[in-house]
Amino acid sequence: MGFQSTMIEAKRSLGQNFFVNENLAKSIVESICQQKSDVIVEIGSGQGYFSSLFQKHGKKLIMIEKDNFLAKGLSEHYPEQEVVNTDFLEWDFEELEKYKSKKILFFGSLPYNVSKRIISKIIESDFFNTSSYFIIQKEVGEKYSSEAPDMTFLALKTKPYAIPKKLFDISPESFRPRPKVTSSLVEFSPQQERFFQTKEEEKLFTKFINQAYKQPRKKLSNNLRNFFPKGEITTEKIEKLLEQRPQHLTLQEYIFLFSNTAKR
Repeated sequence: MGFQSTMIEAKRSLGQNFFVNENLAKSIVESICQQKSDVIVEIGSGQGYFSSLFQKHGKKLIMIEKDNFLAKGLSEHYPEQEVVNTDFLEWDFEELEKYKSKKILFFGSLPYNVSKRIISKIIESDFFNTSSYFIIQKEVGEKYSSEAPDMTFLALKTKPYAIPKKLFDISPESFRPRPKVTSSLVEFSPQQERFFQTKEEEKLFTKFINQAYKQPRKKLSNNLRNFFPKGEITTEKIEKLLEQRPQHLTLQEYIFLFSNTAKR
């Protein structure tokens, strides 16, 4: 499967771990293809292991591959698809403008060291309009999908844009070379509710929750004292929320506090 009959050596500098579990790959692709999409942006297509399966399902692919050798092989093997030889984090999303009215599904078995940055770039963009799927480190997947009263900072900063859901774990044996940790397939569904009116408001909220989690074991009344100065009049609901620790609150409760801050 893919364009290489033999496994090439993975490059550590690019965080490469090639997927080699054929049955699981087929199952993942069949599940993803049930999601209606017009184009799939595949991040780190590698040797085309997943790409070949997506193509069999008749999917239009934009294949992003940083490795020059692999990108050349993909271009030769998938001439009808779009191959972009670049680092996804440096890729200009303006190239997706022609698909703005289409359903764009992002997928990738992501390098562990940059997975959070890649996901942030996607979900905070204007092109994140349908559920997308990523294979990431299990521990990170669990942080994304956490809920109050065990809400992680990563989950909280993600939820205004996407609803993460860990689907299942993937053993190290499914990759070559074998990573030292277990992976997970995580679904990110677009958040239907709009919480912010402007980009400036988004930045202020990020600053607000950064401060809330600055000392996770402290009460919010301590972490957010600059936003809710002691002695100023607050409602009983605000006082109760401020008595909690950061992980205990839901996104909606943080939005409520944020909208009632005395100072931003």
